[in-house]
Amino acid sequence: MPLALPRFTELDPALSPSPSPVEQTLETVVWIASSVTSRLGVTPPLLLLSLLTLALIYNDRLVFTRPRRKELSRPKGLPLIGNTIDIIRLGTVQQFERFHENMRDSKVGFHVTFPVTKSMIMFYRPEYIEYIQKTNFENFVKGPAFRDRFKDLLGETGIFVSDGQSWKTQRKMASHIFSVYQFRTWVQRVVFGELDHVIPILDALSDSKAVAQGRNKVLLPDLFFRYTLASFGKMAFATDMKCLTSSPECLEEDVAFSVAFDFVQGVINKRFVTPWWKISERFSKEGKLNRRYVEEMRTFGLGIIDDRLSRRAAGLDKSDKDSKDGKDLLDLFMDLTTDREELLVVLLNFIIAGRDTTAQGLSWLFYELIRQPQHIGEIRREIESVLGNAQEVGEDGKVKKLAYEQVKELPYTLACYSEALRLHPPVAKNGKLVLKDDVIVPQGATAKDLPPIRVYAGEQLSWSDWVIARNPDVWGEDAAEFNPERFIEYDDKGVRGFKNHGQWKYHVFNGGPRLCLGMNLANFEALALLSAVVPRYDFEWASREEGQQADWPLQYLNSVTHPSQNYLVKVSRRAAA
Repeated sequence: MPLALPRFTELDPALSPSPSPVEQTLETVVWIASSVTSRLGVTPPLLLLSLLTLALIYNDRLVFTRPRRKELSRPKGLPLIGNTIDIIRLGTVQQFERFHENMRDSKVGFHVTFPVTKSMIMFYRPEYIEYIQKTNFENFVKGPAFRDRFKDLLGETGIFVSDGQSWKTQRKMASHIFSVYQFRTWVQRVVFGELDHVIPILDALSDSKAVAQGRNKVLLPDLFFRYTLASFGKMAFATDMKCLTSSPECLEEDVAFSVAFDFVQGVINKRFVTPWWKISERFSKEGKLNRRYVEEMRTFGLGIIDDRLSRRAAGLDKSDKDSKDGKDLLDLFMDLTTDREELLVVLLNFIIAGRDTTAQGLSWLFYELIRQPQHIGEIRREIESVLGNAQEVGEDGKVKKLAYEQVKELPYTLACYSEALRLHPPVAKNGKLVLKDDVIVPQGATAKDLPPIRVYAGEQLSWSDWVIARNPDVWGEDAAEFNPERFIEYDDKGVRGFKNHGQWKYHVFNGGPRLCLGMNLANFEALALLSAVVPRYDFEWASREEGQQADWPLQYLNSVTHPSQNYLVKVSRRAAA
């Protein structure tokens, strides 16, 4: 049996001076270690010593992660686990507000560590994003962890989640449907057709009888999502998504695909802050419902694909009056493969881009216009200077609509839409994985006083366009305000035009090789609707007593993209000028 060491307090006081506090602590530690060792052996003390050593080294960050960089702010973390507790506890609730709060401690970004992504740096300045997404593009990828969280919905090879050759092939194929020719023919025809559903719905809701009876209310974001889903379904897949007709009755039934799509996006969003999401989803009600919704979307998508494959095999085409000219997106990919699963991945990936961007932008814009109605008059004057009196109809008996070539004639209207997207970007957060150690050198004319940041392989780099939009160092002291004038400029003759801030400062549509293919589509689709709707109707925020469920100020929903709450408005027809 090991010999027990005497404690200092057991020695003859006459033979030794009184121990100092440090000596007392040391002798206590030695005595405890000796006692534990005598009973349990040396393994537990060694483990404890190792743990204490690691806690001293990683005193505010996740174990085995790289040190914090002095140029970045550092939200307080705990030894060994870093910021894990706060991230799990807070989840995604008011996530962007928390990002914004951290911005105040650094002009560059912040650094957190937690098990989901280990080490994550979030940048606040577009100059760093340009290096990541353009200057050294190949060193920063979506990565396997990103794909793992999306794969039940979007697969592992879809354009939204993939890297390398898979991504390049899909992008090249998709670019064909965004040509000027397609916009002037097929795209414009589809948009006009869906507006011919939206206008009768709003006419019916805003007639005098409906107003008198209080039946003139509509969930505006829901209407916009139906408009974009119906449009994109026909543009990309020549498919009627069965979500929009010319009768208000179509709004009374939920669109099953959209309900499922929105729910699954919310679940995926949580996965980025939940270390044990695979386990929790396996046993939770939410996980069970998520699997059911994923299967419903798969069934829906495969139905579209199987119908197209069978028609192609039979040599049939879309020869009715609403048919496309040339090939749509699904045709193009069917030339590459007839594998149902691969085509399903294509279909679902493009729907998330084609449906969400424009609908969310319109939803946020109408909220901003209701909140600041002083902009509505100028929008109406500009639209009517191009299209004429909104109350008049064309020879076909339908409301006159904005042609693709006329978008450039509406700089103020486009400025309002762009400002709504700036403040409420559809992809409000994004990120990349570092493949090799690197030094991110800020790019562009505004990068002079910004420091380079060293990053290491395996680290996650992130940014939030929502936060960047509110950064006074990027957009000025009024950055957080809705101000369309920031997108307006005048030539030497005083003619008003749209001011292009470039893809890095105005990063709503991504940048570099991944610049959004559908940017012009989103702008045209939005301005076509605004031109048909804003001069013709007034919109008023409904009260709680009238059935309003959304908050004021309007809140965003936690999702992969950036939807608003589904708010209720009252619609009334404007009197003829």
